[in-house]
Amino acid sequence: MAKVPGYQIVLQLDTKKLVGYRTHSMDVEADMADSTTGASTNQWKENMPLFKGAEFSVGGLYDPATGGSVTTFDGAFSILAAGTKVVAKFGNTAVGSKYYEADAYIRHVHIEGPHDDLASYTLDLVVTGKITQGTV
Repeated sequence: MAKVPGYQIVLQLDTKKLVGYRTHSMDVEADMADSTTGASTNQWKENMPLFKGAEFSVGGLYDPATGGSVTTFDGAFSILAAGTKVVAKFGNTAVGSKYYEADAYIRHVHIEGPHDDLASYTLDLVVTGKITQGTV
């Protein structure tokens, strides 16, 4: 079984990587409806998946660098403030690897600057519509 170093996983907004990224995550879920009836076997609950949804998250060190092929925290803040939809792409950067892509909105931005450490940020994006898979 091949292992994947975490630094090879990235989250892009449109075609730009975020500056200073250190962590990424993708959460996918399905709402479950209780389909239990009086005829359910031995009174065991039954469930049925309904609507699906997903979120992407990224965190990293705050870096106000600008331009080129990157997006800064400040750029992400502007996207949230404008309510702009982005294409989010999450996955491994190695050729032949799978990635996940979907339209998304930035739901949450957070920045902090502890007195005794480097400034950091987190962003959460909510997917709107279906996630598709592709290959690098």
